[in-house]
Amino acid sequence: MILQRKNKSQKFPGMKKFFTLTSSTVFFYFTLFFLSLITSATHAQALHAFMRNCAFLSVGADTPYVETYIAVPGFELTYVKNTAGAFEATLDISLDYMKDTAIIISDHYTLRTPEIADTSAISFNVLDLRRELLPQGDYTIRLTITDVNSPAALEVVSQNMKVEFKKGQVSLSDIELVQEYSATTSRNLYSKNGYDIHPLAISFYPDAISRLRFYTEIYNSSSIAGNNGVLIMYSVKNAQTGSVVNELFRFTRQKAATINYLFSEFDISDLPTGNYFLEVEVKNKKNETIARQEAYFQRLNQNSVYELSNISLINISNKFVNLLPGDSMKYYVSCLMPQAELFERDYIFTFRQKSDTLLMKQFFYNFWLRRNNTNPQAAWIAYSKMVDAVNYNYSTPVLHGFETDRGRVYLQYGQPSQLDGNDHEPNAYPYEIWQYYNIHNGQSNVRFVFCNADLVTNDYKLIHSDARGELNDPRWRFKIFNTFKESNGYGNPDQENYPGAYGSHVDDIFSR
Repeated sequence: MILQRKNKSQKFPGMKKFFTLTSSTVFFYFTLFFLSLITSATHAQALHAFMRNCAFLSVGADTPYVETYIAVPGFELTYVKNTAGAFEATLDISLDYMKDTAIIISDHYTLRTPEIADTSAISFNVLDLRRELLPQGDYTIRLTITDVNSPAALEVVSQNMKVEFKKGQVSLSDIELVQEYSATTSRNLYSKNGYDIHPLAISFYPDAISRLRFYTEIYNSSSIAGNNGVLIMYSVKNAQTGSVVNELFRFTRQKAATINYLFSEFDISDLPTGNYFLEVEVKNKKNETIARQEAYFQRLNQNSVYELSNISLINISNKFVNLLPGDSMKYYVSCLMPQAELFERDYIFTFRQKSDTLLMKQFFYNFWLRRNNTNPQAAWIAYSKMVDAVNYNYSTPVLHGFETDRGRVYLQYGQPSQLDGNDHEPNAYPYEIWQYYNIHNGQSNVRFVFCNADLVTNDYKLIHSDARGELNDPRWRFKIFNTFKESNGYGNPDQENYPGAYGSHVDDIFSR
């Protein structure tokens, strides 16, 4: 299959504005993945911030609002002594809620850590929650955080989100991933329905976390179901295949109401490393789905014994994989990376360092058996044709096509519905914009932007996408128009307008 390209601020009512974070709200521990970021406990060389956003509906006022969850590793901050002789760190935080490039709401405030006596073993993280009223629509939310005691330590995070609640229809809020909860004794910022619910600011579950807790709200079920009640089903699904994993499926029946609440959890002790969706569905008495919501998350689980723990026992006698030449197995296994799940990638990385041909063939056969248990050979043949296509189109002097960004996206998501770009636009690097009308995980109207900044090789790098889990950079246009240099404004978050050129078609192509 050969690819063709066409031409070349109002606050949430009733809530106070919080400036200081108390010790009771600082408790989430990042594991080895985040600990690897440590440079110094008291004099940080880098700053990392994590953000999630969830849209809810204030039913009484029929007004949407957005909760923004922020977490910063405490060990990355610079602590100074205050007048009481204790150590504390201070963060300068700006939150901009933007529609297109216009800032709709701007929230700027200072956040202080609890006072501590010893900075040699900091194990907490700073957690904050903000609420903003937002009309329905598509937004970019930009978080800028600076360590006041070390101004060079700055982090900018941007995320896209859609705020949409259909009047007169059943709808769900976004799914809030929950870190910890306890019964409310005194109402505070985190109080909901009798509980203090502390959110997760990152959709990542290391092996130290064994429970997947979540909270969501269902609106207007009574307008559809009346007195019949509703069935609420929730499950964990593989992000690639869409199938329920490890029997993580539950349901509950509730009396229909103006607002229903779902606050539940799953045991994910045996959930293997991979990409997943937490899905919630609302069904009527006819078993018809009347509303659905999902939340993407990643799992890293080195303790799981599920799946490929016994691949050495797989019998491949008389299987198609034996026809593949042994000296090419590293290549065949490597080309699986774009479709491999996280735990499978661990195996592939291991195989690249070793030369166990039999084990690679057992892994290769099991890989395709998992995807087509009736005819794994057919699944491999279909995929190999796609690999040939991307190698033909996207190979560089040093990379196979499947190792490039364009090749990876093509093999992971399939052929794009629309592919446009320009190799000779004034003052711009060559670029391509791929559009998918639908992709396998239920997303629609998804785009990928690639740019060839070296002008020599055929290696177009991914610089932006609105697909979940992909690189997202709202300032990607700066990169296309020769603006990788700081002097051209890319690193200045206050500069909104990228230096485009007369005759540019970037915005026209991207907005199609």
